[in-house]
Amino acid sequence: MALSRIRSVAAVALAALALGAGLAACSKDDTQNTAATTGESAGFPVTIDHLFGSTTIKTKPERVVTLGGGDMEASIALGVVPVAGADWFGDPQVRGWVKSALGVRPAPKLIQASEPKYEEIAALKPDLIVYVNTLNDKKQFETLNAIAPTIAAPTGTKNVYGVAWQDQVREIAKATGTTTAGEQVVKDTETLVTDTAKANPEFAGKVITAGVYSANSLNAWLPSDPRMRLLTSLGFKTNPQIDAMENGDFYVKISPELTGTLNADLIFMAALDNSGQVDPAVVNDKVFNALPTVKAGHVAYWGGAPVINTATPSGEFSSAMSIGGPLGIKYALPKLVPMLKKALNGES
Repeated sequence: MALSRIRSVAAVALAALALGAGLAACSKDDTQNTAATTGESAGFPVTIDHLFGSTTIKTKPERVVTLGGGDMEASIALGVVPVAGADWFGDPQVRGWVKSALGVRPAPKLIQASEPKYEEIAALKPDLIVYVNTLNDKKQFETLNAIAPTIAAPTGTKNVYGVAWQDQVREIAKATGTTTAGEQVVKDTETLVTDTAKANPEFAGKVITAGVYSANSLNAWLPSDPRMRLLTSLGFKTNPQIDAMENGDFYVKISPELTGTLNADLIFMAALDNSGQVDPAVVNDKVFNALPTVKAGHVAYWGGAPVINTATPSGEFSSAMSIGGPLGIKYALPKLVPMLKKALNGES
């Protein structure tokens, strides 16, 4: 599972910029239009304020390209199927839970996000690029915006990949003329989560540490991470010792001497391998296994780095849980709740 996104931006090819500058003059290919044909078509132009200023979209987009974590899935939830989109973890195949949401509609072409291939994106002739839940790199944004109108993370976003799914949905909805659908998607998803929290009152107020074993290290997610946001929306509280390590990212590496900070009422750790076994390095970590939480069995293990891009039940859950948003939450929640209940009861 990817822990961080590449921090440097690839050099921008002049050919990409030249091609991007001419896109405004290109005609739309109606035979390849995969944008939603329902919803609101009026109300354009619209202006989206974001982290890097504002972007005006003159007409309802017909060829959308999505690059941020969960941007593609959020668009599909709105009924807007991108011509191309990036999977947050680089899976070259469309996830099963995403295919289910697509139904009979053709799947987007999957493209790279960590180092965007600008010429490839320009060749798609987009009329909107969605760069919302991302690395928040200004140079990347400016290069993309030279190709087509691009929307970025909401104003005030501080953490990379730290956009709340509600804000993500609403911004994409405004940019694509689907605000009514967006509000319904937000309402339905929030209701699902709220009802789940009410049905499981034992979650309320319990302190949870969540993270992943990857790159030979235990890592904990910070409050801005989408997985943590889902857990707290179910009633859990974040671990204040982890919160104090805020670094502007969505996770923090836990060095061996800080292992004790992981202790909480419950630990939710992505550390299972392809065989469904806990990674041997975690099994053999004496300090981690000596934590009161772990010794009491209040730990839930789930699919980690080796499985997230596999077409297995573990991989499907891991990807849905990690990408989140309306589609991911809907798929993951029924599987997540029993795991959390079992761990709280010390049955792991």
